[in-house]
Amino acid sequence: MAIPEFPNGFDSWQRTHFEVVEALCYMRSLEENKELKSFAEMADQSATEEMCLLALNLTNKYEEQSKSKKRERSLFDEIEDFVWSEVKSL
Repeated sequence: MAIPEFPNGFDSWQRTHFEVVEALCYMRSLEENKELKSFAEMADQSATEEMCLLALNLTNKYEEQSKSKKRERSLFDEIEDFVWSEVKSL
């Protein structure tokens, strides 16, 4: 996994990472509601290595892009839009 750089400091990176994970979990829950799953499949919400790597990469990218930018909306709203945009482009 890529070692995070902290262009806006560790506290900013940690908050961003938390919100990125929240957005990814929200997106996953929307997708899961579209499919029928067994109880075991629904109960298993553990993070895959791919999801962890995606969260790390998105966090690092957002932190780099947001360096020296003033936030216009809540952190979650900005990150949710960013994550949706990035996931759609994959």
